[in-house]
This record gives sequence, structure tokens and C-alpha cells, in this order.
Amino acid sequence: MRRAGARRDTGRWRGLLVGAAPLLGACYVYQPVLTPEPQPGARFAFDLNDQGREALVASVGPAAARVEGALVSDVGGEYVIRVSDVLGLQGARTRWRGEAVSFRQEYVKRVRERRLSRGRTVFTVAAVLGAVVALVASTDLIGFGGGGDNRAGSGVGEGQ
Repeated sequence: MRRAGARRDTGRWRGLLVGAAPLLGACYVYQPVLTPEPQPGARFAFDLNDQGREALVASVGPAAARVEGALVSDVGGEYVIRVSDVLGLQGARTRWRGEAVSFRQEYVKRVRERRLSRGRTVFTVAAVLGAVVALVASTDLIGFGGGGDNRAGSGVGEGQ
């Protein structure tokens, strides 16, 4: 038989997971490319110059400052990527579904590679673990916490 508070506890867990999901993206940062030959499939951010913004209006939209995605190829002075996000000059982010876009390397002022950040990952794991411990301690999921009724005489058969 389910406890009356089980549904509420499930909701708390679901809320914790939904709240922690954005933190997982915080484990990654874009850093300067270290390899002379970037590998296809790796995730990159391409900061566009003014010429690139003008040339890519038809393919990625107006006022695009940065195009992010997985590299498909880097041949003949042209990048082909599967776009995941486009960041506008005003900071608006547009999510894409991996559509392939090609553009010339001369349209890019800076290329950065997406890498795991050890410091951010440690911080995120510690924060999530702290939240889980706090949730467990605040409920009676494992037999302790604040889930009981402490009023005298509230139990069955007490005082008889």
C-alpha cells in the first residue's frame, strides 16, 4: 500500500531532476581550439565577423553573432556543421535540430571547442548531491526526517 505522502515525494524528486537538468550544461565551456585539425563530430562555437553575419542571413537568420554545433567537415576553406544553437547579437538563443549549414572560414573571427570543465563539474555534482541529501533528510524516505505526526495520542492504540 502506498503512503499518502509518496506522491508528494515523487513530485519532489521530479522537481529536483528538472531543476538539476540545466546544471548539466554548466559542466561544459567553450575554449580555444588546441588541435590544428579539428575532428568531425566535435562541438564548436563559431563567432561570426560582420561579413559572416551579412553572408549568413539567409541560412541562420539576421544578427547572428555565434553559431554552435557539431563539425561535419572542414575542407577547402569552408566549414560544414550541424547547428545546435544560434546566438544573436542581443543575446537571444535559437535552438536548432542539427540542420547542416556551410559557411566560409573567412566569415569566422574566432573558433572555440566545447570541452568538459572539471571545476564546474565538481561544483555541479556537489550541488546536486547536497540537494539530494537535503531532500532525503527533509522527508522520511529512509525512515528519518520530518514526515511524521508528533501530536500526542495520534497513533492507533496509543493511550489505551
